[in-house]
Amino acid sequence: MSGSTVGAGTDSVRVRATARGRALAIALAVVLVGTSAAACGDPDPTFLGRSRITIAHKNDQPGTSYKPDYNYSGFDYLLGTRILDELGLKDPSRPIDVPSEERVTAITTREADLVIATFSITEERMAEIDFVGPYAITYQGFIVGKDGGDIHTVEDLDGRSVCTWKGTTSEQVLARPAYEDIDLDVLGDASDCFDELREGRSDAVSTDQLILYGFADHYADEGLRVLPGQTVGPPQYYGIGMPKGYREDCERLREIVKRYVDSSDWLADIKETLRLIPENETDWQTQYRPSAAAIDSRSCRDSPSP
Repeated sequence: MSGSTVGAGTDSVRVRATARGRALAIALAVVLVGTSAAACGDPDPTFLGRSRITIAHKNDQPGTSYKPDYNYSGFDYLLGTRILDELGLKDPSRPIDVPSEERVTAITTREADLVIATFSITEERMAEIDFVGPYAITYQGFIVGKDGGDIHTVEDLDGRSVCTWKGTTSEQVLARPAYEDIDLDVLGDASDCFDELREGRSDAVSTDQLILYGFADHYADEGLRVLPGQTVGPPQYYGIGMPKGYREDCERLREIVKRYVDSSDWLADIKETLRLIPENETDWQTQYRPSAAAIDSRSCRDSPSP
């Protein structure tokens, strides 16, 4: 009896030891699998080396980017939200305001990671920052107030006050000798010029037609009117500004913009935020919508390609 008891006890100890060993092995395997999964799993998405980026918009342009209180609206703002969704960045910083003349500086100082602010792509700017786009094309036009019923052409503005603002291609165009008979008034930003126009101190405001249609809608009750078919200067190609040195991210954003411009979302966003464009221009999709080739020739380059 005693011998059998001892043998049974020994076997029981061995069974318990084996069970403990198996449990430890299983636990270790679980830890290793978990560690491996964490190491091989997708990291948090990043863009421009950051998991949280800041976008800068204008704050005083109804229809494109406007912030009368704490909330933005407009075509540029909708584009920014779509880009964040496409990049998978779930926790962006709150957008910041940027005046026209500070758009390049906001990028070079990294105050902003992206600038989406009716920002025309120019070779001079491409030397300092990268662009993705265009996401819209427009021409420079004119808008008059309720007292401008006798103004129908650019020539009708000779000897009259036309307002535009600093740091824009509009200012550069109207400074040409061809328009020397216009009394050019250059102020700080869009809201300054439209205050002048609404209060009768300027006869017209000149900037890109896409911007003007937003203001015309916003101030429809005050009789503001875009001069149809009256444009000056070359086409303006609106791009998204970003810092240089991130070519892979730039090309990724380029493909996002190409898909967006070719989609029904682009059409819906124009109709929602700039409804006077489709209401007043029959060929607006052809005029304002860029081609994939136009985007490729101006995105992620140090100068536009031929």
